[in-house]
Amino acid sequence: MLTINRSSLAQSGFRIISLLIIWMLFANVSFNQFFLNPQLRQLTLIGLILAVLLNEVSSPIKTFSVIAVSDVLLVILLGFLYFKTASVNIWLILIDFLLANVLLLSKFIDEPHCRWIIYGFISGTGLVFLFNLSYHHYFSLVSLMYITLMIFANIFFSYYAFMKKGSQFSMVIICVLILLLCLTLEISFFKLLLITIVLAFYIFFESKVNQRNHEKRANVSRISFLLFSMLVVL
Repeated sequence: MLTINRSSLAQSGFRIISLLIIWMLFANVSFNQFFLNPQLRQLTLIGLILAVLLNEVSSPIKTFSVIAVSDVLLVILLGFLYFKTASVNIWLILIDFLLANVLLLSKFIDEPHCRWIIYGFISGTGLVFLFNLSYHHYFSLVSLMYITLMIFANIFFSYYAFMKKGSQFSMVIICVLILLLCLTLEISFFKLLLITIVLAFYIFFESKVNQRNHEKRANVSRISFLLFSMLVVL
């Protein structure tokens, strides 16, 4: 039992860290700046706790002690960030935080497709915006396109968390939209081919995997999402 718990904890930790790395990649900021820039370091810490909270959203079994600790830490850190910067942009992360708690603690939104779409919109959107704005001090059209692409990718790769059965037709539609956005960003043909392979593999995987095997679905989803992000951004 202890070995199983350690394995589950390690897999959960991997998914949390990889989600944070994905957000950092889409921020269009040099990776070393997340460790050198004081404001980016603070935002990265907020992102880590937000990733823990969103990992709970995507998990079929909620650990309410983890949710409570994450909520308290996020409120404290967001409060410090607001009083330090006096920036209205803090509301973007606050909206993500509040909607994550609505998905976690309320039955108000119980339709799977609705929960799926909301998760895609709140998974790091406000944080990536602040990463970009804190470093560049402006927000470009290209940055907006990357965030839009990340939102669609969030939805695509979180299929496992909300959709338990049925066809993958909705995934195919989102896949086409993702590829169109990649074309708009002028990603090279070779990278576009590799991205297509990653997306097609994930659709195929979800069509064959046992729907009850959450850990396997979650791990493959996150690895695929991480590969996709690296191909898009690097």
